[in-house]
Amino acid sequence: MNEVSDARQIARESANLVLDGAVWSVTLLTDGEALANTVAPQTGSLYRYLQQHDQAAATPVLESLLPDIRAFAMLLASLRSKAACSPSRFADETDWLAARIAVLELSHVAVTLPELSLLDEANRRLKVLSEQLQLTLPCAAPVLLTAPQRSSGILQGWSRQRMSGMVGVAHGMQSLFMASRLVAQQCRDRLQPLWKKVQAPASN
Repeated sequence: MNEVSDARQIARESANLVLDGAVWSVTLLTDGEALANTVAPQTGSLYRYLQQHDQAAATPVLESLLPDIRAFAMLLASLRSKAACSPSRFADETDWLAARIAVLELSHVAVTLPELSLLDEANRRLKVLSEQLQLTLPCAAPVLLTAPQRSSGILQGWSRQRMSGMVGVAHGMQSLFMASRLVAQQCRDRLQPLWKKVQAPASN
């Protein structure tokens, strides 16, 4: 993707996306990846985020309560790793983005201009895995952010599949945890065919 020449087209598509009533907004707090290298976020910091969150928007979800995202990122990394021993960071940023797209079935992801190549690579890895497993995995189109960088720890995406517990007003930490668990179960049920495909060679 040519980042400069495609920026105007992406901006137009981003504006049209807002008008598409078939697309559901998904706000993911990407604490799952952060837990690999740092201590767990404090409850107080999560609650402060909820206070600042648009109360009319869908309830955000915690990545740390969606274990399929971490498992998917590790799967992608394992297919690429040829080292005799595990590196200090097994799954990279692209693995995690691809995992979020696949697990949440995101059709669009908010990215900054420098992140367009990251999204391209995430989509490429999903396409390769799709061919290997002979399954259809989603690829996400970019929604260009006007800010120079994304808010740390937050991924904004859109899905054509309505997520359980994610529509309505946010009501603090209880709503956050409940929405996360409901989405986790929905993702787990939907991904069962994929995990069976992954485990099939080992069982033969």
